[in-house]
Amino acid sequence: MAKKVKAPPKREITKRRLARWQWERRRRRIIIAAGTLVITLVLAIIGYGVYATIIAPAGEQVTTVGDRVFSRADYADALRLCQLGFYPSSGNEREDPILFLEMNDLVKQGAEAFIMEGAPAHELSVTDDEVTQGIRLLLEEGGEPLSDEEFEDRYQQVLSNMGLSDEKFREVIKTDLLRDKLGKYFVGQIPQSAEQVHVQAITVATEEEAQVVMGNLSEGEDFASLAEQHGDGDLGWLPRGIMSQEFDEFAFSSNIGNVSEPFFTNDGYYIIKVLDKEERALDEEVRKQLATSELASWLAQERENKVERNPKYDQENPEYMKNLEDLYEWALDRIS
Repeated sequence: MAKKVKAPPKREITKRRLARWQWERRRRRIIIAAGTLVITLVLAIIGYGVYATIIAPAGEQVTTVGDRVFSRADYADALRLCQLGFYPSSGNEREDPILFLEMNDLVKQGAEAFIMEGAPAHELSVTDDEVTQGIRLLLEEGGEPLSDEEFEDRYQQVLSNMGLSDEKFREVIKTDLLRDKLGKYFVGQIPQSAEQVHVQAITVATEEEAQVVMGNLSEGEDFASLAEQHGDGDLGWLPRGIMSQEFDEFAFSSNIGNVSEPFFTNDGYYIIKVLDKEERALDEEVRKQLATSELASWLAQERENKVERNPKYDQENPEYMKNLEDLYEWALDRIS
């Protein structure tokens, strides 16, 4: 008969042994917790560094146009597009990058405002098909028509090279098409004829020179001869809005034959003589010039009403120019 195997005697768990086990468990928990805390802190520091150097600057609000909010990242995207020729470059993309953003968006908002107000003779909306066609014409420029497959391949390559989404690129093309329609709309608002003045002019650089000319005129010298001596002369027929406000105020309120007192404009000091006045037809180039002036005035008024800048980028801020330069350099570095 097999012998029974005796069970090993149970070891008595003393209070001392129990306390030691409990201490070991607490120590392990403390080590694990401390390690987790260190890892969390390291990740937090790295995350804050990424946020502080990349995410936060990119998301900084620089201006609003109506309900549209523009960030630093928006400006960087616009600067890239400007360098690629998709936005008109006039220097303000660097000298005043926020104005650059605002004016491009106001063009879009402006066209949409005319749509809402209902301009029955002027179709200002831009359809998705028109945007697609605009992109196609851009990609086919100077080359053979593309098949649908070729167009899609080239379009995706363009988006990849520029680092833009389809939505963002289509918005750019839509704004460009609206800008064109808005310009034509304003040309359509200019009448076919208007009151015009026939003017001779003398321009000089300083007020002292202007007074010398006035002295010569008072002594009986011929206006046309003096104008020729100064490289000026007959300006032809001019409607309101081509020259400065000061110019128009005298020219259209004076009698034929009158000579103005010297007045200052950005071109210097003017002295003008009204030769004639009458209602005349406006040629197409003059109508376009007047339309451009009207559009600029309208955009300036819209900007006054709809734009609100981050105080950091307000012209009243003493650091205004430095902040604009910093923004430009940041954006340039981002897209390089």
